[in-house]
Amino acid sequence: MDCREFCDQHLAFVDDTIAGIELVRMQRHLTECESCAKQDAKIRRALLLFRNLPSIEPSANFSDRLEARLKECQTEQLVHSQRNLRLGAVAATLASVLMLGYIGTTLYGHSETPHDLVMPPVVASIPESELMPASGPAMVTSVSAGLTIWPAALFAEQVPVRFAHSQLELANYTR
Repeated sequence: MDCREFCDQHLAFVDDTIAGIELVRMQRHLTECESCAKQDAKIRRALLLFRNLPSIEPSANFSDRLEARLKECQTEQLVHSQRNLRLGAVAATLASVLMLGYIGTTLYGHSETPHDLVMPPVVASIPESELMPASGPAMVTSVSAGLTIWPAALFAEQVPVRFAHSQLELANYTR
């Protein structure tokens, strides 16, 4: 038997409601395992202390006072529930009045709003040029990606900038 199985069956072992063969296995585990034996001793001592405590006797008029207090609590609860019902009814009535007012203003006020949506006119400020360069975006998007013309067109468009930039860098480094 392992410690986990011992802990799972310990309550039945303490209450002496375990079968005979299991009782022997539990006792054997107690002799072999020191930590389970210590735990068993702690539990049995706590139960012994609890069983030896003096019993508590209620006073003679305890049941009468308890009955009176329970009746007080029931009446307080009844008063609170009635107050909550009244507040709920008032809140529901106000919500209904507000909803009816909203529906009324929406239905009758609808004729005042215009039915057509009027947008301001759009004016183009910069006209597009009619002549587009051959290596522009229109050329690149019109040629399929498998042809070799579009990388050449892009390179040709950027070549003067690259050369001028590299010449400026060389001039700055030589000075």
